[in-house]
Amino acid sequence: MYTEKTKVLADAPAILNQPDQPWEVTVEGDSIVARWRWMDETFFSPMEVSSEIKNYIFTVTLKDKGKWKELDKTTSKSASVSAGGAKLSASGFVGKTSQKSFEFSFGKNKQSGEIEITQSTFDTSMVKKPIREYLKSCGWKKAGLF
Repeated sequence: MYTEKTKVLADAPAILNQPDQPWEVTVEGDSIVARWRWMDETFFSPMEVSSEIKNYIFTVTLKDKGKWKELDKTTSKSASVSAGGAKLSASGFVGKTSQKSFEFSFGKNKQSGEIEITQSTFDTSMVKKPIREYLKSCGWKKAGLF
């Protein structure tokens, strides 16, 4: 037996949001939505200054009969200025993905304003695992492909 959809959705933010995690869980309609702004950095190299913002959104939509569907969305925006001019770019992905990355560079610390080595760690399973475990503990199952 699975827990009623309205209770699962109502309890999700209180159970899934933790002060030590870098993402936030909200409820939108029948969906649990986790948003992670995993990179917001300004980088410096000898001939260039660039900024980059990367976001990840994991959406779990509760369907009928105790089943859920998942969707991943990533976006990336960057801007750079060098001796050769300015450059802007943006990219995105919607579908199902599993990603891990670790990046470091010289950058500006947003809190102190100091130039230092910056690092960004990203792992989609860090977001997906607690949401999936929560839903399973409520008796829900991931829907198949068809």
